[in-house]
Amino acid sequence: MRQDINLNTLRENSFFYSLILFVLLLPFSEAAVSITSGLLLFQALILFSWKHPSFSPGRFNQLLFISSIFFLYVIWTVLSEDFRFALYEWRKVIFWIIIPPAFFLSPKLPRNRFILLLALFCLSVFAASLFGLFRMAFSDQLNISDFRKIILISHIRFSFQLVLAIIILGWFLLAKIKITPSGIRPVWLIALLLWFTWFLLLLKSITGIAAFTGILLVFILYLVLNIQKLLWRVFFLTTFFLVLLTPLVYVGHVWYSFYHSETLNPEAVERFTPSGKPYSFDFTSKERENGHWVRAYVCEEEMRNEWNKISACKYDSIDKNGFPYSATLIRYLTSKGFRKDSAGVNQLSTKDIHAVENGLANHIFVDNSFSIYPRIYQTIWELDVYFRLGDPNFQSVSQRLEFMKASFLLIREHPLTGIGTGNWKIKYAEAYRKMNSKLLTENQGPSHNQYINYLVKFGFIGFIYIMVAILLPVFRENHRKNLFFWLFLLLIGIVNLADANLETHMGLSFFTFFYCLFLWHSPEDLRNFHLKTAFQNKAS
Repeated sequence: MRQDINLNTLRENSFFYSLILFVLLLPFSEAAVSITSGLLLFQALILFSWKHPSFSPGRFNQLLFISSIFFLYVIWTVLSEDFRFALYEWRKVIFWIIIPPAFFLSPKLPRNRFILLLALFCLSVFAASLFGLFRMAFSDQLNISDFRKIILISHIRFSFQLVLAIIILGWFLLAKIKITPSGIRPVWLIALLLWFTWFLLLLKSITGIAAFTGILLVFILYLVLNIQKLLWRVFFLTTFFLVLLTPLVYVGHVWYSFYHSETLNPEAVERFTPSGKPYSFDFTSKERENGHWVRAYVCEEEMRNEWNKISACKYDSIDKNGFPYSATLIRYLTSKGFRKDSAGVNQLSTKDIHAVENGLANHIFVDNSFSIYPRIYQTIWELDVYFRLGDPNFQSVSQRLEFMKASFLLIREHPLTGIGTGNWKIKYAEAYRKMNSKLLTENQGPSHNQYINYLVKFGFIGFIYIMVAILLPVFRENHRKNLFFWLFLLLIGIVNLADANLETHMGLSFFTFFYCLFLWHSPEDLRNFHLKTAFQNKAS
């Protein structure tokens, strides 16, 4: 009997410490996530964890539902024309049969360990954000030219972790959770919540920010519908519209700034530089930067001579983004409101010169490091170029529009069963040819939308099955009132609109881990959390 107790304690500790290792490494290393995921399953199998008293075999059908998504990829391989690539797709989604069985077979977490695990996850995300700031501060020494590289994993995937950490901290605050025996003062939790929100904006991940905004709106609307006091309902309803309208107004401001251009009179412009060289003008061009016309007041002879004196990156050479330095310099000078001549080049600071050498075509990408403005501006610029010229190449948003067009073409051609596993390279290439797309072969790809990807690969039959396989266990495990589980699902639901996260290493491992944690290990007070009561107690 004593031996059984010791073995059960070993099973509990082995599972818990494996979970801790996973959450501590999640924000830092893709390779470590693979290793710890394997460790989670290994410890459950080697210790025969299903013999623990808390194991419930009656729930086995829930595990089958979840893990069957992997086998859908296997079954749909019968349609494959490229078996080697089908195997590659299997490897991408293998977490469906690693992490869910590890959670299902392992002992149920007690409430205090569940809370501690979530707290350690938040602490790990905080440590990763501090490390990111350190890398940003020493970006020149570390040769980091892209701010998104300050995080060791994908900045988009890290933004999901930030949003989940915000959700967790919100639960800790509202439910007055004691993380340690002595508790943690709410002011520290609020400070950490604000830190995560600020860092999310610093990362400039539109996907993460959109998910955060969507969750915040749903949460506020929930408050409006569930709180009885009229004054509080009016307050939260006002907050709802402020949260909804502020991003729209801000984007409208950036849009207006982009298209509100200076007026040029072809009869009144100056024709010569101060040195007497002729300017060139293209009054038919609609290309602009910060309201200034790119193809006005251009004297390439003077620019070439002056630029080659101050930079080792020669005027007629190609930058790391595949564009001529001449084009980048012209756009950068325009963004500053300078004329494109020797005088304009001489007005550039050392910081401006380094920016052009690094392929930055607008000074706002240098002068607004902590603002979301440049990211929105870049999106508007890409769409402007795409709709004017029809060329989507080397532009993230524009390329995604082409991906969507090709995806909808394939869905129309294969509506029920899709194109199958491993066929996307072949089928998308055919779709781009049919579309007469200007997208270069090396830039062609599938949709950056998880739902569209499922429809393309598995048709409506496979898509509906996957949605049922994910959502049905949530209801069967009685999580109808588990608000924060639903907020997590909403987070994944929103971010999957902008990327195929469940077919990426860090995206799928993150989802399956926390999905299974909430599904099988949520404590009762989280499963039946009454936000209305919690808030009213706090308000009183």
